[in-house]
Amino acid sequence: MRWSICTPGTRISRRSSWPSTVPTIPPPRCHRPGPRQHRRPGRDAMFAEVLRHESRQRAVPTGVLGGTLAVFTFFGLAVSGSLGSALDSLTASMPEALTAFIGGDSPGGYVVGEIFTLMAPIALVAYGIIAGAGLFAGEEREGTMAVLSAQPVTRRSLLLAKACSLLLSLVVIAGLFWGGMTVAALVFDSELTAGALAAGSTHLVMLALAFAAVALAVGAATGRPELASGTAGGLAVISYLTSAMLPLAGLEQWARLSPWHYALGSDPLRNGIDLSHLGAFAAIIVVALVAGLVAVNRRDLKG
Repeated sequence: MRWSICTPGTRISRRSSWPSTVPTIPPPRCHRPGPRQHRRPGRDAMFAEVLRHESRQRAVPTGVLGGTLAVFTFFGLAVSGSLGSALDSLTASMPEALTAFIGGDSPGGYVVGEIFTLMAPIALVAYGIIAGAGLFAGEEREGTMAVLSAQPVTRRSLLLAKACSLLLSLVVIAGLFWGGMTVAALVFDSELTAGALAAGSTHLVMLALAFAAVALAVGAATGRPELASGTAGGLAVISYLTSAMLPLAGLEQWARLSPWHYALGSDPLRNGIDLSHLGAFAAIIVVALVAGLVAVNRRDLKG
């Protein structure tokens, strides 16, 4: 009888079919760990990451501009408190339309009017236009768009994340500006209230965001930040002159076509927030963002 060994613990005869009494012990299996799988972040995580990255990049200019406006307005109200009677007598003899143009009829006097009708809005609008023009087109000019496009994030999410970061920057700047004005109003016993200043600052933020959205849309459609900033800046200057000059010529109704009218025309320092005017800004912003999304999805991105 010839025997063959099948396993170390079992012997089976070629002529016999019964196993031995020794149980079969299967050989141990060795599990080798495979390569680690690195999960890529999801779209929501990438949206948040782009938002944080953009906010960090703009932290320094945002703080500098907001702090500058706060300090400037504080000392501006200090001057207004000491020269208030002289400035009031100077503007009292001016025509009503001219007084409104230079801000002499604003609560707090001439200096407050100049700050709210000229200096602060120009600073916010200029910042919004420059930043908005570079949000998308700036990435293409610097050659970093390919890195962003390779991430698991859609163009729509990318554009909206950048727009949200710009909104946060404008809110921070306006918040610092509001803080400086509020402290100055308390220190120098001005008739301005924190609520009135908050209403005026809200209107200025929406004004700046409207022109920033236009700059963002043009930049997303063309990939040229210079063209985007030039287009939005030209519209801002023309609309400002329209809002300021047409009432002097007795054409107040035509001045309603200007976005500046919806920022200052309702006199938010006296009357508070005007929801209809904010709604007009919201419509401009939504139309500009939708146009930018449609344009950026239809063209090949550079860089």
